[in-house]
Amino acid sequence: MADIIPFRLKLTGDTADQHQFQGYDGYMALAGFAWTLALIANYTETGKIRQRGEFPGRDAVRASAPSEGSIIADFTVWLQQNPAEVLGLTGAGIGAAGSALLYDVVRRVIDRNLGQNERSGGPLLDQLVRRRAGDIEALVAKVEPAIRQTHAVIGNGATRMQIIGGHNIINTYDEGTRDYVRLNVLDEKEKERDFSVSAFNVNSGYGSVFDNDLKRNVPISMSREVLRNVSSVFTWGLDQYANKTGGRVTIRYTRILAMDDTPKRYIVLSAKRMRK
Repeated sequence: MADIIPFRLKLTGDTADQHQFQGYDGYMALAGFAWTLALIANYTETGKIRQRGEFPGRDAVRASAPSEGSIIADFTVWLQQNPAEVLGLTGAGIGAAGSALLYDVVRRVIDRNLGQNERSGGPLLDQLVRRRAGDIEALVAKVEPAIRQTHAVIGNGATRMQIIGGHNIINTYDEGTRDYVRLNVLDEKEKERDFSVSAFNVNSGYGSVFDNDLKRNVPISMSREVLRNVSSVFTWGLDQYANKTGGRVTIRYTRILAMDDTPKRYIVLSAKRMRK
């Protein structure tokens, strides 16, 4: 029996207060949010990250016609599998983990794409991040275009979009978050520093490193060619991080910045084990 999990978008400001938005940008935004849910739902239900062709996440997301007040768009995610079991999680509460874990993963993926501090979730999310942090970083990267698309209506019929999961606000999109996701400033000046590897997906090259100056994790990505050359280095670094043995990786990289020069992503060019 499917676990039916509700989400709601509430658009306010501008013409949304008259229950209207610009047709193209408004419906593109709704489609972007549906795609966000589809990609995340597919991962929680299959343990795989997909974005092309037919996959279970596409069928899992259903939408109702927008309604007044100002504009409300309701979505449901129909999960056929228990995410905790699919993802190999253990402990109390896994029998009823569907909605709580999905809400937590949606919140984490959106927070990461908006450059916001990662809010704590339930114990199953903590376990998922410990075991599959690289998957989460890969999912964050794959969902980024959909989150950017969802912002299409901001400034084109609405000034705020509340994302509600069940009875809780997951996040709010506004002009500030729109500008953050839209603008990527490429800083091609090469840098080299030592980092702890906090997450890494060996198949995609997505992950994150802990930046001591910023006191937070920063996403990383790399080309396929670079991945072939450095995957063993990052796997070693992740093992060092997980076991708290202190080994770090020396990375040569360029940066993608937000408009305020805050790093959004490091693009890895090469890497080696740090010499002690």
